[in-house]
Amino acid sequence: MPASSQPPAAGETARIFGLDLLRAAAILSVLLAHLFALLYPHVGWLGILGHGGFFGVELFFVLSGFLIGQILIRRGADFGRGGALPEFYLRRWFRTLPLFWLLVVANVLLDRWQQGSRLALPDLLGHGLFVRNFATPSLMFLPESWSLAVEEWFYLLFPAALWLGLRFTRRFDAVFLLAAGAFYLFSTGARLLAASHPDRTWEWLRVLVLYRLDAIMIGILAAWLAARFPAVWRRWAWPCAGLGALLVVGMYATLWRIEGSWVANGADAWFARTARFNLISLGFALLLPAAAGWKLSTENAASLAIRRIALWSYAIYLVQHPLSRLIMPHCFPDWQTSAYQGWALFVTVLAATIGLSALLHHGFEARCTRLRETAAPALRRLFGEKADPA
Repeated sequence: MPASSQPPAAGETARIFGLDLLRAAAILSVLLAHLFALLYPHVGWLGILGHGGFFGVELFFVLSGFLIGQILIRRGADFGRGGALPEFYLRRWFRTLPLFWLLVVANVLLDRWQQGSRLALPDLLGHGLFVRNFATPSLMFLPESWSLAVEEWFYLLFPAALWLGLRFTRRFDAVFLLAAGAFYLFSTGARLLAASHPDRTWEWLRVLVLYRLDAIMIGILAAWLAARFPAVWRRWAWPCAGLGALLVVGMYATLWRIEGSWVANGADAWFARTARFNLISLGFALLLPAAAGWKLSTENAASLAIRRIALWSYAIYLVQHPLSRLIMPHCFPDWQTSAYQGWALFVTVLAATIGLSALLHHGFEARCTRLRETAAPALRRLFGEKADPA
């Protein structure tokens, strides 16, 4: 999920605008879909955007694979050295875990205050260590953490497989592609086998780590193509973007069906449980060549707003749900029956989410991320190696 968004290396202009645009689109899709779900009695035809949360998360998976793939490819065969894998983990975890754990604590306190419930220690550890939806879905609170679990297990497993392979051979591309292909085929194959089981619904398959790593592998493979065939990557950028947009729109249409004068959710068919996941990932991956090449020479208010939303996307993803729970019953008790209160709730939660996310990013998340610039080189020195800023 948003966990892979990178802070600018040397000012915001160091970021690629096209990728920031995709990040911003992904997080806004998630945020608006969740808010429209709250306003279901009042949104009318805007309810057709209700699956934007699903698509936003799928886009984040592809972006995560693409960005992490670029980091690993830049390291090349050097990633097989002794301290490279621990340093990678340290850098990733300084980026993703502090804010997540802060929000875990906040959600525990919120549950205790609103419902008087106390989460058992094993359940708390299960959520905090991303094991509640590894092979079976058993998320009891902080429901948005399911996608973060997919990404964290990817950060843990794929680089480890790459590092292990490079301990035996220096043929980086062969190891990289073999690892990516193995993860892709495992997740896709496991989902195919499970899809025919009557209890394995689309929603069940969507949230399990073991069945979703293939979405990130699409981004990994896109990163390899961008690095190894840059001329082809650039030449076909916009034709691929057009094809990708058509594929994404077409797959979104399969999520719905017409019932008389109403639009209802599409059938939970075998296609929905299997190939649609892969085709959505492919559609988003086809947008990457154009997005990765879209750099701005000058900034304006709109581009700066997009960059800010992209930069705060991880915090936005984590705070929007608890903020909604906090604001709804105390500020807008009749939001379900009153359209006025419903839309006031929408605006309030939207503004509060973005505002609090900005504060959390600059006051906590970015500070924790910067700590890795001290900790990571120190870790490398423990292995007798020079610090690598990659």
